[in-house]
Amino acid sequence: MPAKSPKSRRPVQHPNQVYLRQMNATLNRKLKSIRRHLVLQQSDLQQHLMKMIQDGKEQSMASEDNGNISDSPRVQYKQLKVLLITPSIERKGSANSILIEQSLRHLVQYVNEIKTIQSLADHTAGQDLDLILVLDGEDALSNQNLEALRTSSAKKAIWLSDQSDVKQLESIIPFFDYVFTQHSTQIPSDQHMVNVSCHAIPFPPNPTVFCPQVVGREYESDVYIIGDAHPGSCLYALATHASLSDKRVRVEGQGWERFGAFVPVKPHEIREKLYNGTKLVVQDKSSVRRIMEVAACGTFQLISASSSGPLNTEDFQRYATFEELVQKLGHYWDHVDQRRLAASRALSYMKYNQSYLHKSLQLMDIIFQ
Repeated sequence: MPAKSPKSRRPVQHPNQVYLRQMNATLNRKLKSIRRHLVLQQSDLQQHLMKMIQDGKEQSMASEDNGNISDSPRVQYKQLKVLLITPSIERKGSANSILIEQSLRHLVQYVNEIKTIQSLADHTAGQDLDLILVLDGEDALSNQNLEALRTSSAKKAIWLSDQSDVKQLESIIPFFDYVFTQHSTQIPSDQHMVNVSCHAIPFPPNPTVFCPQVVGREYESDVYIIGDAHPGSCLYALATHASLSDKRVRVEGQGWERFGAFVPVKPHEIREKLYNGTKLVVQDKSSVRRIMEVAACGTFQLISASSSGPLNTEDFQRYATFEELVQKLGHYWDHVDQRRLAASRALSYMKYNQSYLHKSLQLMDIIFQ
């Protein structure tokens, strides 16, 4: 048998070298994906900002034409300096600190981001700050930081998360001029906080998590129902209706145990994948956050008229009665194109009206205008 030429012989690679090469290839693919996402997100933010600036100019020109010019000078955001205090650990349901920081950088002259465990006095002394903004409120502020907060001449605001216990925070809320909560029901009503301005501005869904994506078959379903199936409710009546008899249905909420044909959603299951895997979502009395998360995934949904959803009701399909729910469920199930169009409109609404940039601008307007 003829001997192999030296060119055909390949050196045997060490297993660790093979593993490192595979790991580097995997990391490079992920980094390319992240870079591509950040570039697209940056482009979207810039387009959105330019649109808001143009809208602002048009409104200003309309006011001048009508002679409605305000006596007080308008604050120039690009002259403002902001100190952003973020939690030491990002928690589920909290704001995306990076996206809020990026949005503020589009709006103001200077943003300095620090963690709650850092000394506030080191970043306020000698600094001509216009705003100190604390995110989430779940990390306790030290007495030294509270004192530095009290003595600062800057405006002070805290943007609370869903997990923040407003009752427990009542002792530190008077240190702030503005308190922003996720829902109007969370706004404190204590008379001792009469000098604190309270507003509800929910965090937008994290666009890196809640976004249209392809998912595996294990996440697929025909209908995903979110809400409690109490006797007498629309969802209870829907559970026994013939329109669901031939569909794969996932359910999340209380009272579904008696309906064995449906698949209950477990707490640990990944919601954004379930939203993307279903064709249609039905929600009853859901939170703003849940409605926005489904919309951000590009999934069609029917929400009850009693749900505290986004203000723009034209981009969200609602139902007030069981009969209306069944009629709309059948209509959008049969007309796929209309279902996709409605889902696209809600997704567009989320992108351009409920983004981190939009919410940051809304917060700034409340504080400075």
